[in-house]
Amino acid sequence: MIEDPDFEDLVTTVHLVGSELQARGFGPQLLAAIFKFEGAKHPVFWIYGYKRGAFWPFIPTGKDGARDNAEELELKAKLEHELPIEQDLSRWFGM
Repeated sequence: MIEDPDFEDLVTTVHLVGSELQARGFGPQLLAAIFKFEGAKHPVFWIYGYKRGAFWPFIPTGKDGARDNAEELELKAKLEHELPIEQDLSRWFGM
């Protein structure tokens, strides 16, 4: 787990670690990088899938593995012009 109060530094560090692992031959074993944010009702996670090169939101509600699909779709709509978003919703796996 990598933590940094400066979000840009955090993203840069995660990218550097991922790039270095790929350069050393571990690329096929990289699954995801996960960024946690505090949402209004629940924690919000942005997951970056290395294999597909895309992000997707994950908002668990804490109720029997349920997630807030409506909020996830709203976040997708808000950020799909800023981030590469996974378009296949069946690949929006929780972690």
